[in-house]
Amino acid sequence: MKPELQPTDRFHPATRRTTLVKPKRKSGLAQIPRMAGYLFMAFLAWLLFSTLLKPWISTKATRAILDAPAILITSPIAGTVTALHAQSGDALKPGQTVAVVKNTTVARDALTSLLTRRLELQSHAEDLKDRIQANQRMLGYIDSQYMQYHNASLTQLRSADASLRAQQDAAAAKLEGLSTEFWRTVALHRDGAVSAAAVTAARAKMDAAQSEKDALEQNTQSHGAIINAAEHGVYVSADQAGNSLLPQLAHRRADLQNSIQNEQAEADALNSQLGDLNRLIDKEKQRVQTLSDYDIKAYASGTAQEIVAPVGTQVTAGATLVRATDCSKSGVVAVFPARMAPRLDRGTRLVVQVSAAQGPLGAHITQLLPSAPEAVQRGYAAPFPYAEDGSVYALAQWDADTPPRLAAEACAPGRSVVTSLR
Repeated sequence: MKPELQPTDRFHPATRRTTLVKPKRKSGLAQIPRMAGYLFMAFLAWLLFSTLLKPWISTKATRAILDAPAILITSPIAGTVTALHAQSGDALKPGQTVAVVKNTTVARDALTSLLTRRLELQSHAEDLKDRIQANQRMLGYIDSQYMQYHNASLTQLRSADASLRAQQDAAAAKLEGLSTEFWRTVALHRDGAVSAAAVTAARAKMDAAQSEKDALEQNTQSHGAIINAAEHGVYVSADQAGNSLLPQLAHRRADLQNSIQNEQAEADALNSQLGDLNRLIDKEKQRVQTLSDYDIKAYASGTAQEIVAPVGTQVTAGATLVRATDCSKSGVVAVFPARMAPRLDRGTRLVVQVSAAQGPLGAHITQLLPSAPEAVQRGYAAPFPYAEDGSVYALAQWDADTPPRLAAEACAPGRSVVTSLR
């Protein structure tokens, strides 16, 4: 039977060796350095993988942006922008008026010269018109005077002709009587009733009557010719016309008719010149008006991206007013590292991740560039991304099976996207 330990026995060495001591629990803060070390090692491993290994196994482009051909709407003249008919985001159509540029210094010398020339021609035409009207009035008066004298002269000539014909008839009757008397005298002389002197006297009378008749016939024929000529306005002499005014009136009438004809031809020529001049003036006015308030129109379809020259801006000839984008030809500009150059070619398929909502879009490379000259970049809406030495620019367009709605939504020049080989 073991002896019971006294309270003082707890200090006995044997007693102490048999006493159980519990270990102390470590605090959670002691684990932080270890966890930090693990995290640091993981970061180093990720950094080494992303910088050394991943670029060699990745098929993604180092940089890629959405881009599209730029449409620069410029002003062909210098002036002030007075109106804008397009805002950022508006769709543009070919022939649509985008802006109006006013130029108050348009040269009007040609228009002034044409207007002065027109005034001169109009003044000359008015003078010709007045002269033609005056000559026509004078011609009307002379015609009336001429007809009066002409009719009176014809009446006088016809009366004289009638008198000559009456005398011719009387001479014919007288000749007939003297011819009968002559032949009776010849018969009596044959019978011995009269002497030869009587026959000679009778014959002389008959010959005189015959001469008188022939003279009257000649006068009648000549007078008939005078009447016929007078009826057609031709007078051999003033004495034959019966009035010296008729030839003068006829001559004056012919002069007036020729003057009117010449003046009318000149007036027609002037009117033709005025017509041509008016057409030139209209074209020149249209040119001046066009240059004074020039309508700047879009030459292709697109979407306005930036208003470079707002209303009130002073612009020079060739200055850009509006920058637009041709979204129908939008695509991707990607920069691939030099190690991927052997895998790139025209037609190479790409996968473009525009946004999580749209999902990946298909594209194909259309052009490869070792560098992006400024002349090339000016043809696009956004500057090309930076490329390291040896990198390759790949210009790609959307595949034909890309939904138009998604392609239109992806038209955001300058927006970064993720691009990789398919």
